[in-house]
Amino acid sequence: SVPAQASRNASARLRDKAFTGGFIMVRMAVDPTLSTLTRRSMLLTLPLLAQAATQIRVELFLAVECPISNRYIPELNRLANTYRPKGIAFNAYFPEPGLTQSRLDQWAKDFAIHFPVALDSKAILARKSGATLTPEAAVFQAATLLYRGRIDDRYVSWGKSRPEPTRRDLAETLDQLLAGKQPAPRFTKAWGCFIETGSHP
Repeated sequence: SVPAQASRNASARLRDKAFTGGFIMVRMAVDPTLSTLTRRSMLLTLPLLAQAATQIRVELFLAVECPISNRYIPELNRLANTYRPKGIAFNAYFPEPGLTQSRLDQWAKDFAIHFPVALDSKAILARKSGATLTPEAAVFQAATLLYRGRIDDRYVSWGKSRPEPTRRDLAETLDQLLAGKQPAPRFTKAWGCFIETGSHP
């Protein structure tokens, strides 16, 4: 009959059709032999775009030519290896005007970096986060800045450092966020090499 054929056509159009909206994607499979549309299964997943929008990410501002920045590489590798499996992304940016991609690639190889690195030659990302020194960390969720400052308190002033830190600020911040808490404090003072953040055309 015409109504039955129309129902089958509608069912065929609906079968395996993906609907995306907000933060979920719903996929329905419909049995075309039934007189009414019956959901046989429904799959709810976070699409990649939504995952990226809600994921906590750490932006590290480092410098190839900064000795303090380079001394933190073992700790930053450890942090990336610890928190990446928990869903936190780590990326490093280098606001050094004269740094080339080939030089950065060689540096990353020499230091056995465990996270992605990229140039920030005009310090655009550094200015956006408010970072003024290397090394300095900024923690974001989507466009919201949740923390900015030192990695830990190993350095207490220019040229003065402890053998071991007494507070691991970045790790504590990430632990608080993973526990569903707001990080405190949100800002800490970093020590290191100044970032050139002048105006650029």
